Amino acid sequence: MSLRRGSNRAGPALAWLLLCLVQAALVGAQNAVSTIFIRESETQFSVNLVPDSDDVNFFIAASDWYQYIAIGFGSTMADSLMLVAYPAADYTHITISPRTSWGHTEPTLYEGAFLTIHDGSLIRNNTMYINGTCHRCREWPSGSIDVASVAQPMIFALGPGLLPGSDDPAAQLRRHIGYGHFTMDMVKATGIGGIGTPQNITNGAVLLGGIAGDHDKAATAHGIIFAIATLAVAPFDTLVAGIRRWPTLHMITSTIYFALVIGAFIPGIIVSTEYVMTKKFDSAHQVLGLITIILMISMMIWGIILSVVRNGAKKRGQEPPERSQLMGTIHTWIGRLIWLLFLINNGVGLKLANQTTIFILGYSVLAAGIVIFMLPVYWCVWRFTQPRQHQQPKEEDGHQLHSIYNHGHQ
Repeated sequence: MSLRRGSNRAGPALAWLLLCLVQAALVGAQNAVSTIFIRESETQFSVNLVPDSDDVNFFIAASDWYQYIAIGFGSTMADSLMLVAYPAADYTHITISPRTSWGHTEPTLYEGAFLTIHDGSLIRNNTMYINGTCHRCREWPSGSIDVASVAQPMIFALGPGLLPGSDDPAAQLRRHIGYGHFTMDMVKATGIGGIGTPQNITNGAVLLGGIAGDHDKAATAHGIIFAIATLAVAPFDTLVAGIRRWPTLHMITSTIYFALVIGAFIPGIIVSTEYVMTKKFDSAHQVLGLITIILMISMMIWGIILSVVRNGAKKRGQEPPERSQLMGTIHTWIGRLIWLLFLINNGVGLKLANQTTIFILGYSVLAAGIVIFMLPVYWCVWRFTQPRQHQQPKEEDGHQLHSIYNHGHQ
């Protein structure tokens, strides 16, 4: 009987002990997560490392206002493995991919790892929730996760404003508008069954400073300088050249125009090296731009040679060569063509840069408006200068300017 009574007492005690062990295991599993919450951007990233595995469980919550959210394992872009997430085309689901970068350039798809996206990964209330597992993500060619580190270096980046979503895991990314650094405790994040949930706290991670603002200065300079050159300086120079009364002013404006084009071309080269689509310099914008600049340089040389020939003949008291009139006309019309090509290529560049449709339409209307406005002005100038051409042919023949384009000879 005593044994039976002891057994009856041991039963509840054993059940209580088992319950405590289960609860302890659950708490341990729940605690096997390190989480960073970045309040400035309302962004959360949680990570769990399954023991004896190459898997990395993760949870991301971020506003869908950003074109993308990127989390990188590493201290710099050059040696990091990044998880890049952005809205899918239906703006309900999410596209996410592992990427690597070989410098401060657009990250490319890393095919050495693959992802499993779990239930609950969707966009809800303008927030992206991603719950997934990255397989074979502990090591990659340029780095690895230090599972024994209590301060694993990490980086994050936020893409620019709202843009159309994409189902392509290798979709083009614009340069980030904000980035930062933090560390995560990988020892704390190691355990079985750890998984992230939405929470506005940081646990097992340290944010190193705040979000650093960023923008592509070279791209901005490229666009602004080209806009000034083609929308302001070029039409004014064309008008001055057509009047033909201020050759010195025309030479100055032509030189400014050429200097601005070259000044915009240099940052354009820099920007091209930062993106996957432009690294090979084979996009329509780049090809058309290079052709147009080559034409511009050729016309400058053409104009200088033509000016030397005509001025030399004038000094010797001779008539310019018979073909100089034709050569001047060709020089003039190719110069006008160059301006139109630049205007068109500006719009192609805006499309390449993923500018909004409204912005591209606004530029197109402005450029077309300037061309339409200048057409009757050029016609009036041409009509105004016709009598002088007949009255003073020799004097006018001496004013072929060595510039990008010359409207002195029709």
